[in-house]
Amino acid sequence: LVFNGEIYNHVELRRELSCKGHVFHSTSDTEVLLCAYAQWGEDCLERLNGMFAFAIWDEGRRRLFAARDRFGEKPFYYVWNEHLQRFAFASEIKSLIRLGVCEPEIDDSALAAYVDFEELDGSESTLIAGVRRLAAASSLLLDWPSGATPKVKRYWSLPVERVDMDLATAAQRYAELFEDSVRIRLRADVPVGSSLSGGLDSTAVVCQIHQLGAAAGQNTFSARMDEARLDEGRYIDLVLARVAVGAHSVTPQAEAFRKEFDQMCWFMEEPFPATSMYAQFRVMALAAEHQTTVILDGQGADEMLGGYGHYVRHRQEDLLVRGRLSELRLERRAYANLRGGTQLTSLRRLAFELLPDGIMERLQRRNQSKRFADWWNPCWLGLQPAKEPVSQHRPGHSRLDAALRWDSTEGPLQALLRYGDRNSMAWSRELRQPFLDHRLAELVFSLPDQFKVGAGMTKRVLREAMRDIIPEQIANRHDKLGYQAPLGSWFSGSLREWVSGGLEQARDMLDQRMATDVIDRFRAIDTVDDWADGRALVRILSLVSGLRALQQCKPVSRQVEMVDVG
Repeated sequence: LVFNGEIYNHVELRRELSCKGHVFHSTSDTEVLLCAYAQWGEDCLERLNGMFAFAIWDEGRRRLFAARDRFGEKPFYYVWNEHLQRFAFASEIKSLIRLGVCEPEIDDSALAAYVDFEELDGSESTLIAGVRRLAAASSLLLDWPSGATPKVKRYWSLPVERVDMDLATAAQRYAELFEDSVRIRLRADVPVGSSLSGGLDSTAVVCQIHQLGAAAGQNTFSARMDEARLDEGRYIDLVLARVAVGAHSVTPQAEAFRKEFDQMCWFMEEPFPATSMYAQFRVMALAAEHQTTVILDGQGADEMLGGYGHYVRHRQEDLLVRGRLSELRLERRAYANLRGGTQLTSLRRLAFELLPDGIMERLQRRNQSKRFADWWNPCWLGLQPAKEPVSQHRPGHSRLDAALRWDSTEGPLQALLRYGDRNSMAWSRELRQPFLDHRLAELVFSLPDQFKVGAGMTKRVLREAMRDIIPEQIANRHDKLGYQAPLGSWFSGSLREWVSGGLEQARDMLDQRMATDVIDRFRAIDTVDDWADGRALVRILSLVSGLRALQQCKPVSRQVEMVDVG
């Protein structure tokens, strides 16, 4: 067995397996995993509650059985050489390159998908040709007789059927499951802490730990920004005033970002779009400094429960398309009242979202020079036209439901989990995600849309479930800052020359007609916009640095012995 991760319900599984005659010689969840496979075979995956990537060699059946957890918290990369009948797997792409089973050559189609749609982590392809990513909630079987090929199949999916319950009942059930999810993720023989941003999700985790009576000796780790518009310090302080925990914080700085950027890209391997990833990198370093090994985090609630503004627009679109105009009117009014806006502003946003795609694209391009994909030199990169991501929309289900399913299983959450895993592992920390308990996900996706986005609120059922244990100001908070470092100020100020130099290094990769325009425009503007120009620049710089790190990897000099299990 090769195993990366944690089986959170190993205590319960150990008890069940002991009743079936299994004898245990340790308290390790690794031994429980092996016994679970011995007892139930591939069906053991249905019983596991955890984050994991593992491979088991079954000598009796002459087969390799591998699997990845339901949401893909832990990575699993592999290379299959059919001609040589050679299979290799690892947690990092670099390891496979150094093993000598693949060359550091770019996969053109994967790169095209990234620059066109910012889609990468939800795909089985990686930026390196021949290296595959085992999808989340998937298993792999490789029977060893000659001519065998790996068989990948999905072992878990989100439910599609709705359950009949009112909001109060749903909130109570969510609260019960969330409490148990946090409880089993606190199991550890090393110090456990939490990240705390001041947002609803991380606050729920910290306050739930306090509610369980497990806050004694706990530490929280936060990033505070030195620009008021981005700082969530006042919300962090509200939480700290409510729970008795040790509090530690760090303020990301521009010069440190510059110095650590290539190191961070080396760990990430594949690109990232924003400095929020760097803020998390620094928070994990802070946890390491205070010798806290396990960190509970708040990732996943936004994608499952509709925590971003565009989910509100999806909900309103659904109401409009279905002719539920009185309900739409109430939603718009509630949304505007909660955020201090006007119904007219809300209506304008909705009207814009409902424009035909061609008109919307032309209007969007008025405010940006080119699409990100147009910045690149297709001849140098060998780009191919990328395929549009496949929608998960099902007949009878809403646009909101389709968006939440996509974002939770194949879209943004996959990338966010990679960032979190790489940032934590860079400092030998273990990140655990209570919101990604599959029992919570199964409940959430069986609830009606209005329990997720409704009455002007995002994450409605979570707010109701946590209302009695978190500060009221946070339960009623409706702004979202996104853990962003002051990217615009950094790139407009002390990091201007560094960014300019990075763009110069990328000149050959950029479209020649665009390169001069992009570089000159960057040098000329007084202020870099955080979200438009800033994100595009981070994507370029991280892509260039990450590819350089991978392409500089060389096979180990000594001969690697390949074991023939035949």
